[in-house]
Amino acid sequence: MSKHPSTATLRQQFLELKNNFPVAGLKTGTEIEDMGFAEISEMHEICKPASLTVKIGGPEARRDMRESLAIGVDVILAPMVETEYALSNFVAAFDEICSEVHHVHKIPKLAINLETSTAMQNLDTMIRSSAFQRLSQVTIGRGDLSKSMNLGVDDNEVIAITASALKKIKNAGKLTSVGGGWNVASVASTSSKFSSTTINTRHVALENNSAFQKNAEDSLYAALVFEVKLYDYFAIRFPERKTFYLSRKKVLAQRLGLHELQQHKPA
Repeated sequence: MSKHPSTATLRQQFLELKNNFPVAGLKTGTEIEDMGFAEISEMHEICKPASLTVKIGGPEARRDMRESLAIGVDVILAPMVETEYALSNFVAAFDEICSEVHHVHKIPKLAINLETSTAMQNLDTMIRSSAFQRLSQVTIGRGDLSKSMNLGVDDNEVIAITASALKKIKNAGKLTSVGGGWNVASVASTSSKFSSTTINTRHVALENNSAFQKNAEDSLYAALVFEVKLYDYFAIRFPERKTFYLSRKKVLAQRLGLHELQQHKPA
């Protein structure tokens, strides 16, 4: 019988990744990431002392907020925030949960995903709201954004709208991140068009700084290889979810060409 990998092993692999590449932290969630809180707790242990961002199931997913507080995650991110109303409800729900939960070790920062054309149309109104001031970061999900516009993720219009939104959010004093469809072949040219603090894959956030731009392909490659290791680990650690994690690994391989990634050695 093969020995199961340990959380400590994954944590060491993450630290090696962070020591060699501009990694800001890890991210996961209960939404598209489809992780339960046992898995999220493992992620929290793996990424210490770096930051863990957890995307909850929706702007008012109170149980997800409560569990995230119990784990001690660093950032709670609400998906599909399209209006000032949804943003205000997210912040109000978070405050309500915090008032109910006793012995909170750490109050996480708040963040939102902008991932539709509707959200972009309402961005100026959201920025002017008092709820927006409570946020530490705004992430733009180019994958869903481009789909809502019936365009490809690297379409010039999607890039222009993303770049414009990033400037507004940065001017409002917030950190920014961009996700959606990153691949090794185009990451350098595309990420250089954005003023975001980080770019993110499904589970890794990379600093979008000068060091990253000098080595963007290898940085993204290394992050994706770590994600493959993460899926392999969780497939063994949580055997009841083996099919899910192996399917995620297959999707990652198909989207980015795993056979090519295996041949591409980071410097």
